Amino acid sequence: MRTTLKKKKDLIKVKQFVTNSEGQKVAAIIEMEELSRIEGLLKVIPPSEAWLYQNKEAVESVQKGLKEASEGKISKLNLNKL
Repeated sequence: MRTTLKKKKDLIKVKQFVTNSEGQKVAAIIEMEELSRIEGLLKVIPPSEAWLYQNKEAVESVQKGLKEASEGKISKLNLNKL
């Protein structure tokens, strides 16, 4: 479940998915115009944050935390006890 709303124009338009022998999506085929649009969007990500999108575990952890926060599953952290 995503925690942000996406406008239809912000979604990536996939022409076709490539699947492996187990039926899992492993790649996507997109039009060149769509690639140009995506490259433009990626340029707005600051280098200091780009690492996150290159680290699958970190992205999943952030997404999990945002989901839990949106469900009210939060707690206060006492920094003095760390």
